[in-house]
This record gives sequence, structure tokens and C-alpha cells, in this order.
Amino acid sequence: MATIRVTPNLLAMPPPLRSLILTHHILYLPSRTFATAKPPRPRRSSIPPPFPGFGPELPLDPTEVYLPPLESTSYLPPPSNDPNGIPFPAPPPPANSLAKATEIFTSSKGGPKFLYSAGRFLELPVNTHTPEICLIGRSNVGKSTLINALSGLLGASARNSHGVVARKQGSAITSRKAGCTVTLNGYGFGTPPPEDADALAEKSREIKAKREAMVKGATRAARRGAQKEYMQREKPRRFALIMVDMPGYGLGSKKDWGLEIQKYLAKRQMLKGAVVLIDAEAGVKDQDRMVLGNLRDNGVRTMVVLTKGDKVVDYAMVEQRKKDAAAAAAEGAEGRKVAEERIHEVLVGVWKELRRVERRSLTWLEGEEKGWEREVWVTGAGDPRNGGLGVETARWAICRLAGLVEDKRKIVVPGLDTVEKVKKGVPKVVEVKEPEIVSFDDIELAIARENARPKKRLHPSF
Repeated sequence: MATIRVTPNLLAMPPPLRSLILTHHILYLPSRTFATAKPPRPRRSSIPPPFPGFGPELPLDPTEVYLPPLESTSYLPPPSNDPNGIPFPAPPPPANSLAKATEIFTSSKGGPKFLYSAGRFLELPVNTHTPEICLIGRSNVGKSTLINALSGLLGASARNSHGVVARKQGSAITSRKAGCTVTLNGYGFGTPPPEDADALAEKSREIKAKREAMVKGATRAARRGAQKEYMQREKPRRFALIMVDMPGYGLGSKKDWGLEIQKYLAKRQMLKGAVVLIDAEAGVKDQDRMVLGNLRDNGVRTMVVLTKGDKVVDYAMVEQRKKDAAAAAAEGAEGRKVAEERIHEVLVGVWKELRRVERRSLTWLEGEEKGWEREVWVTGAGDPRNGGLGVETARWAICRLAGLVEDKRKIVVPGLDTVEKVKKGVPKVVEVKEPEIVSFDDIELAIARENARPKKRLHPSF
């Protein structure tokens, strides 16, 4: 049979032989070339994984032991009396509230749903009842990928979401090129709680009154004003939470985007908090410091999430494999140890920067309602092996930031004693002073100094 390599020589063949070879190629093409079946839709998962914060995709080999790539997916700063300054893992969220957060983001009934795309702040729809959480970060830090992973897209499907089909499915558009997101994009998640009957009756009366004003208006200006107000009315609540994907700052950004983002942070009524995404590979940059200052000036509650944590783990594994290829059994543990050290360095830098920004404010304080959260979360939304590192716990953290779930964890910190509760369930750690530890050499030196001092003369009567 003729192959494709002889195709350029068809022009040199006689016409009858040429048509015979072309007919033979067309008839014997594989049938899958003409397949018209639609490609499978990206999988969405709402099954809680066996390890909190790690995806449900376990190794195919049943004899292989599954080891999470990191010790935890959230960390708290070390106490002030810790000489090593190593962050310690935070306790996992409660199982019931974790399942509730997963249901909000992955429910087939309540989303995800693409709501709007606004180029300006004035183009945003009116919202006075649904809590909003915005994602802010540098260009290509993984904001859209994280939104897709939160909605249940697994692994590579979260970071490879393109075209109109992805938009119809409610997914965020992703791209390897920086500056793909150029507008304020809103996404709805979850089903709203049932409303009170009296509130529904009051809304219906208001709508009826506006319609009557449109018909019975005394003047044309009054009818036009009533019609404009009725057309711009707020729609009934349809979702439990709205996530707003912001344009990235830095490479490929524009000055107008920053102005609209500042308007949103300062004037949006239902904004419950901002999630600042920081690249775990690059750490804190100058643009991140600027954004943290803007959040402080506008009094926006702030939570920090590290992205691309899976890449840090992969890089550590590759480097460890290059150093000692023979130690295959221990390379996994050593690679995870190196990855933990890198994550700890970035975490310490984040807390240092947050406290530096805090010094210029009297209200944007650590652990306060209009301040910043101590707990930092680590994610790897595009990890194809684990279904998204830390995505499940990130869902819970965002729901807690929006006030949809409560934080009932008891945090026990080495060197700290108890945990008190403040407003809206935010844990506050109370520091207890520990007795000072003195070495034996210091005791002997103190005794020698005491003996060397001149004795005071007592009164003769003694």
C-alpha cells in the first residue's frame, strides 16, 4: 500500500494511477477520523476526598501508599517565643461545615453560573443581599484556575478552560498569556436560603406600586423616572455566594483596571472580603505590597492564599531525584521536606509583609473583622494528580470569609495556652507568659557575683 511519503510524487504519475492511489487512501482511512461524537465534558467532583484538602484521585496501584504532598494546606504564624520561627499546621475544618462548603461550590442545582462581565464599576448589577468575595492577584497567578477548581473541575480541566463552551458551563476562561481577564467577572455558587414570607410580600407590593406609577404617573417625566427605576431594580437572590474575578495587576495590565478595582473595593456594599493570591514560587512582590496597602486603606477584610503549591512540590521532587537517583525509597520524603521548607519561607514573608502594612492603620489589624486573617492557605488548583491541592479547604475558608460557615475549631499553639472567640467566630489566640529558663552556668555565675560583693556593715546592736 502506498504511504503518505510518496504523496509529493503523485504529480509525476500518470493520471489513471494517480486517481487509483487517492481512491485507495480515502476508502481505507481509519473510521475514527470521521467520528462526530462530542468530546467528553470536564469532570466535576463533589465527593469529599479521603484527606482534607487533597483531591479524590488516588493512585491506581492499590499497593502504592498515598502520601499528601504537604503536611497541611493551611498554616498559622509561630508564637513570638519560638526561636526557630517555623509555621505550624492549622487544625482541619470540621467535617460537617467542610461538606457544607463543598455543597455550595459544587452543587449541580446552584451553580457554577457565569453572571456578568463588567468593564466599569458602574456597569456592575445592583446587589444588596448576596455576599461577594473578590479574587485579587498578579497577572497569571491562577485566579481563573482557582475559580474553576472551586467549582469542581479536576486537575488539568481547571487550567485548560477555553472558548464559548467553557463560558456556557459557568467556567472561567483561562490562558497561559498574562492579562487574559480584562473585566470584572462574576460567578454565582450555591442555592440561597429560603426567604421570609413577609419579605417576599413586601417586595411584591413594591414592584406592584412601581408598575402602577408607570401607568398612573401624573407627568411624562414621572412615568419615565418610574420606568427607569423599575428596569434597574434588583433581581431576587439566586445564589448563596458570588465570586468576582478581578483583572490581574503587573504584566499586561492597564491603569484603567486599577481605578475600577479601587472603586469596587471602596464602594461595593456586599463585599465581605478579598482573597489575595500570591505565587508560592515567586513569593511576595512589590505589586502585592501595593494591593495590601489598598485593602488596608479601604478597610477590606483580607485572606491570603498561596497558589501553584503543586509546582513547588514537583520542583523539589525533581531536584531531589537529580541529587540521589539511587535513593528512590527516600526521595519522596526528602522532596516533601524541601517543599515544606520553601512554603515556610514564603509564609514567613507573607506574615512579615502583612504586619508591616498593618503598622500604618489603627483598624486594619490582625484577626479583626476589618483586618487580615492569620491563617494562610496553600493550593495547587491545576494539579492533575490530586484533583487540586488544598482546593477543598480553600472552599471552606472562602465560605467562612463570606459568613456562610462558622469556625468552631480549637487551635492549640505550642507555647500558647487557650483560644478565645471574638466576633463572627474568628479565633483569637491569647498568649500566656512562660517562666524564664535559666541555665546552670548562669546560676553559678550569679552566685559568684553575689559572694564577691562587699558585705554591708550591720548595726553594733546586732
